[in-house]
Amino acid sequence: MRGPFHPKSRPSPGLLVLSGLDGSGKSTQASLLTRRLLNAGYQVKTVWNRWEPMISAPLIRIAKRHLKTNEKVTADNYTDFTEAKQRRMKSPWKRSLWQFMVWSEYGLQVNLRLLPYFIRRTGLICDRYVYDTMIDIAINFSLSPKNLPDLFNHPLLVFYPKPAQVIFIDIDPGTGASRKNDGTPPTYLADRREYYIKMARILNNPVVDGRESIDEVSERIWELTSNWRKNLPRTGSCPDTTNTGNTE
Repeated sequence: MRGPFHPKSRPSPGLLVLSGLDGSGKSTQASLLTRRLLNAGYQVKTVWNRWEPMISAPLIRIAKRHLKTNEKVTADNYTDFTEAKQRRMKSPWKRSLWQFMVWSEYGLQVNLRLLPYFIRRTGLICDRYVYDTMIDIAINFSLSPKNLPDLFNHPLLVFYPKPAQVIFIDIDPGTGASRKNDGTPPTYLADRREYYIKMARILNNPVVDGRESIDEVSERIWELTSNWRKNLPRTGSCPDTTNTGNTE
């Protein structure tokens, strides 16, 4: 089945994805890269591109109430809540229903977000994408990182454009949680870190060390995107810059 995980799928030339743990600096780096590209004369935009439950939101609220009533857990207790979801997701029909709901709704969101930029042939940097949602599903299904490919062939994934390049930004869970500073527990990030590393290895995508300074990470991403930039439309004859000039 073709899609973003199929090696023979044709990539969308202007599409770049930054993925990784919360707090790894994806949004900061997407903004910095966009600014640098615009200053260099490229036509590029940034889109926050993770799944947002909308049509499915009522069903999710019902499921949470069900867990609270029958499993005696709440979303505030991450570990117990996750274990309860995993117990409830052992049924094959529940897994099939969940994937259908997620991939159909998210696929509609993705295409509505990306289509205007594809029509204008503008370069596009996605802050998060299908990879992040795939990892959430794997954890809900109690799949180990080595079994991630078991989810890659869902038929609805054919509707997701394949990026020309994906860069994963890695961070240790403690640092990520302190950067987020929104109550995200380190265990939430720790559960996901190995999946991101495994995903990058399976797909042969580069991993950037998010513990480095903002400028060092920005420069590394600039180096990695040299080939991707060759396919971007330009508004003028400005040459590529050789340093970020960041003040943050």
